[in-house]
Amino acid sequence: MALFPQGPALAADWETFSHDLGRGAAVCPYDDAETGAFFCFAIACPPERGTPSIRVALGGEVPDGDDVPLSVQVDGQMLSHLYLSRLPQDEQSEDTADFATPFDPSRDEAMIAALMSGSRARLVFGTGLTAMIQEISLSGSHAALDKVSTLCGVPALAPEEE
Repeated sequence: MALFPQGPALAADWETFSHDLGRGAAVCPYDDAETGAFFCFAIACPPERGTPSIRVALGGEVPDGDDVPLSVQVDGQMLSHLYLSRLPQDEQSEDTADFATPFDPSRDEAMIAALMSGSRARLVFGTGLTAMIQEISLSGSHAALDKVSTLCGVPALAPEEE
């Protein structure tokens, strides 16, 4: 079951969410209502708050592996290369999957800061011919990502430089 707001049928701009599946900020640049295929990227925590994770939720073609690489580029600059682990799912959702890695300030602050200040990002999830490549707008990302610390009850994800 996907964590993101209103299920996968979302606009391509960033937004925040807080419901019984979690809290955070997400963008879903791809949603095909006919096939049920979707791609969402989020910084989110459990509904009871706590440490956020970097997450990808998919519908349709789902990678076979349990640990899948995610590369994040903002405005043409490679910022992060992470491995996201498949999260447990219920038996009724074979064509959907959620992947996550805990937010690590020493590793992820620069990426979050760039997502908040940039204009476009490119996410590459997977490797080789089966990699999923999503171009995303960062419209609304600053406001949405800025709210994650309050939603999750944690310090700012990308402290502003003085």
